[in-house]
Amino acid sequence: MDHRITCLACAKPIDDNAPTYPDESGTLCAACAPTYDQLIDETLDCYFVNEDGEPLTASARRVLYDAHIAAGGKPTDSMARR
Repeated sequence: MDHRITCLACAKPIDDNAPTYPDESGTLCAACAPTYDQLIDETLDCYFVNEDGEPLTASARRVLYDAHIAAGGKPTDSMARR
């Protein structure tokens, strides 16, 4: 029996050890996960939250974005992680 989880957005199965993005309602696959450029999009500011469910501030989101870019990442990279 297949016990893989499915993506909340596209409903496709997610392989074990595949990159995922946690959502408060489920899990997103790498293709459906937000991208780093969406992280700093002010119209999406309430979508990104901390462990307590509180929205991340614009400055906190910018720190995450800047760290990703400084590490060689691109704005269009998926935020999904293993």
